[in-house]
Amino acid sequence: MAPPKQKPGRSKQDYATPPIFLRALKARLNIFDFAIDLAASDNNFVCKPYFTEEVDSLKQSWYPESGKGWAWCNPPFAHLTPWVMKAEWEARLGAQIALLCPASTGANWWRDWVHDKAHVLLLNGRLTFVGETAPYPKDTAILLYTNYIKGGYECWDWRKQ
Repeated sequence: MAPPKQKPGRSKQDYATPPIFLRALKARLNIFDFAIDLAASDNNFVCKPYFTEEVDSLKQSWYPESGKGWAWCNPPFAHLTPWVMKAEWEARLGAQIALLCPASTGANWWRDWVHDKAHVLLLNGRLTFVGETAPYPKDTAILLYTNYIKGGYECWDWRKQ
């Protein structure tokens, strides 16, 4: 039996993060709110200020705003390499980034820019993105890029936060 056909770059890339999950993550990070949303639109931002696709977050410094606390990033899942590279680099400068992504532990981008570089919260409990009726079909993770925590993996049941 052949695997299902993939549709790279043709799937929806701007899913809004469920508020119930964001509340659990903020509690986990012991914060009231995020300092900046790094990959947002005018319809799905989780805090202000936020960067839209037009502003191109990957060309901006993330540290000035995130230096005031944790930055949130729910990037397009179709092209994760530049996002995790940027997060790792900005963390070296002092930024703190919480990045949501598929738990693609076999991917080259994971090997090169996540393993031993971010603290990984493997999410126990699938996310149902805003506007969807079914959970996202793949495992997801929160990558914590910061100078205060390096490497390591935890399974986190965010529903029990």
